[in-house]
Amino acid sequence: MGQAPQTGAHRMQTGNLRLFALLATIGAWMVFALALLSAVLIVLALADRDLANGIGPLPAVLALAGIALNVIFLGSVIPVLLWVFTAHANLRAAGMRGLRHSPGWATFSFFVPVANLFVPFVAMRELANRSAGEPEEFAGSSVDDVSSWWSCWVVSAIVMTMVVLTVFVDALPGIWVTTPTWAVLALTLFGQVLFAASAWFLIKVLRQVTDNQMNGAVDLGMFE
Repeated sequence: MGQAPQTGAHRMQTGNLRLFALLATIGAWMVFALALLSAVLIVLALADRDLANGIGPLPAVLALAGIALNVIFLGSVIPVLLWVFTAHANLRAAGMRGLRHSPGWATFSFFVPVANLFVPFVAMRELANRSAGEPEEFAGSSVDDVSSWWSCWVVSAIVMTMVVLTVFVDALPGIWVTTPTWAVLALTLFGQVLFAASAWFLIKVLRQVTDNQMNGAVDLGMFE
């Protein structure tokens, strides 16, 4: 009698995990493709002689690609966060002890200043290790794909923030020293490549954790 609600909860979380993983993966692939497209367009723009004068179609196409990338990225955030919450909740529902991050904190820490620089990474590392069946004392062990995902993401965010600040300062009236267009584009290129890499490694983390929870050390399917 007491086990029936637990079984229903596991069945619901298993189905949601599949769905959120699929949607998050699709979004990450789209971000990856658009970030690489933007990088290619930047390379073409750097080779364009009329770049400084803004002549030709490349500046407009590059701007459209950037808008599309931002829209897709913002849309993909939702299923990724839902996946993070569900995957962490599954560990607790499966009866794992010694978990250091609640589903809510692991999810909403992405939006908390300062904490969002390290908590999501540590929580994802714990999620990956415990989903793979690692005991509590190894929850903080290094996971290559998680480390690569977070490193690329943080550095890309820093680089793109520098780009925005550079463009903003150059646009201020009375500022006579401006950053060359090629330098801004080169910095943006670096940020976009890192952005694409972060999406690539996130896809690997999504697959690894989902597979482990569905068919591996934390087999939620046994509750269905």
